[in-house]
Amino acid sequence: MNTEHSHPRIHPGTVDRSNPNAPKRTFAKSIVSNSRRLRQRVGLAVSLCLGLAAIVIALE
Repeated sequence: MNTEHSHPRIHPGTVDRSNPNAPKRTFAKSIVSNSRRLRQRVGLAVSLCLGLAAIVIALE
């Protein structure tokens, strides 16, 4: 079985060059993702309410 690679890996965009000893700053990312989820849920609830109101108005 040949384990030698004749060409180097060409994935410069996926290489993690950050310092592994640096503190992780995930607090802001979690706030952004939580607010995005909340906006999606609020948007869904508002659209469902508007759709239900339109159906009620149309049936009267």
